[in-house]
Formats: sequence, C-alpha cells, structure tokens
Amino acid sequence: MNKRRGFTIVELLIVIVVVAILAAITIVAYNGIQTRAKNAKTVNAAVSWVKLLKMYNAEKGSWPTDYSCLGGPSTYSGDNGQCWEASQWVVKSSFLTMMQPYISSNYPEPDTTNVAAGTGTTPRRGLLYNTDNASYWTLYVFQLGTGTCPNVGLTIHQGPSSIGSGFFCIYNLNS
Repeated sequence: MNKRRGFTIVELLIVIVVVAILAAITIVAYNGIQTRAKNAKTVNAAVSWVKLLKMYNAEKGSWPTDYSCLGGPSTYSGDNGQCWEASQWVVKSSFLTMMQPYISSNYPEPDTTNVAAGTGTTPRRGLLYNTDNASYWTLYVFQLGTGTCPNVGLTIHQGPSSIGSGFFCIYNLNS
C-alpha cells in the first residue's frame, strides 16, 4: 500500500492561523512596551528634575526665576527645539546656568515624543518648568497613551488631561 506523506490543507491553514495570532500578540505587546519605556524615561527625568529644583530651593530660598523646557541643550530636536507651542518654550541656557551647581553629570532627559501630534496643537512633549506668576511654579509632564499622573514627588495641580496621543499632568512646586 502506498501512503502519501505531507500536510493536508486544513493542517496548513491551522498552522498559518496560529502563527498569525502569535504575531499579532507580539506586535501589540511590543507597542505597549515602547510606550511604557518612553513614559518611564519621562517620569524618571521628572523625578530627577524635582530633586534638583528642590535642592536649588533649599539653598536659595526660592525657585529658579526663569521658565524652561527641562533637559539638556540638545534634548528637543525638531519643532525648533520647543517642548511647547510658542517659540520661547525651549531649553534656556540661563535656566541651565542656574541649575548647573546641582547637576553632577548629564542633564536628566525625558522622552520627547510629541503627544499632541495631529491635533493642530504642537508640540507638547517632555517636561516643562513654568510659572503663572512670580510665586506659583509648576512642572508639566507629557506622556503617551492613557493613564494616571505618576508620583514625581510633587502635589498634582491638574490632570491627567488628554491631548492627541497622550496626556499631561501639571504639578505644583509650592506645596
């Protein structure tokens, strides 16, 4: 008797379906890991900047007087070096000069993916140190996806607030 060896069409289809399901699961998991890694980078940078700002405040008795995007001089490439939409929102050398005595090596750098991409409001990315007036200082933290405001060592002032492909949280340095 002559037996034929090989796979039936049904067996081949089952294998193809299983491989496709495994590939889809892997792609979804990989995308989630990228988002979490980028957000972790931003949160770690925020925690580091909060510590530096608190050291400055403890020594000087006040917060740095210049607002700035937070990171090194080359952190925000593209979008004219901005972390916020207006041209003045860049990493300011005057701010870095004030902070230099408290930084031991490299400037803490957040992820700089624009969370407002495609909304007509660009950019919104990384970290921003700001004041609404001379006595009220805030830290903006921009993250991808959805979630809650992470613990960065400050009181949450506002957020999470959705924007584009992410959200932001505003923290109060005065509390």
